Amino acid sequence: MTIVLEQEKVDELVDRFYDKLLKDSYYISMFKERNVDPEWLKDRQRAFINRLVSEESVQDKDKQASQVKERHPFQIAPERAKIWISTMKEAMDEMEMDQPAKEQLLEKIEFLLNKIVS
Repeated sequence: MTIVLEQEKVDELVDRFYDKLLKDSYYISMFKERNVDPEWLKDRQRAFINRLVSEESVQDKDKQASQVKERHPFQIAPERAKIWISTMKEAMDEMEMDQPAKEQLLEKIEFLLNKIVS
């Protein structure tokens, strides 16, 4: 089943997520150390979520896992991954969002996040 999430909702989710994440000192420092522009991250996150909601097959899931590993040559510590996904859940919970779509999107994100957890 394909997730239906309009661009407006994707934008809102990404903005809410980064508004929260950028209050965490670890992530603030990490982005600064890597000289990463948060607006660039937001654009990538929007594209990532759009791909997740439009792709459905097992091949897509394998392809997504491969892409996540390729784009994130670093591993993330389990406690940092927990903060990241908790922040994403919190952002989703604050929004008006179809519950099945939210659950499916979280499932996909958690699956892919686990591919880069050390």
